[in-house]
Amino acid sequence: MIELTLLTLLNYVGDNFCEYRNLGHDNYKSLLLSYSDASYKFGSLEVKKVIENSKNFKVTAVAIAAIKCPQHIVK
Repeated sequence: MIELTLLTLLNYVGDNFCEYRNLGHDNYKSLLLSYSDASYKFGSLEVKKVIENSKNFKVTAVAIAAIKCPQHIVK
């Protein structure tokens, strides 16, 4: 199995986040559901490891979400 990277994780989560936001969920619920989906797909320990070992996680996560669905991020 290929090692999960921050960019792979955040791209996956970003897509799901936008889908959940489009369904009408708020940011927090959309984020939790998206990470739950990522944990199911990649394994919870892999997702946790990427998050723990990442630098500038918040900045990168917000940037990806702003690119994928700016209507839900930029106000």
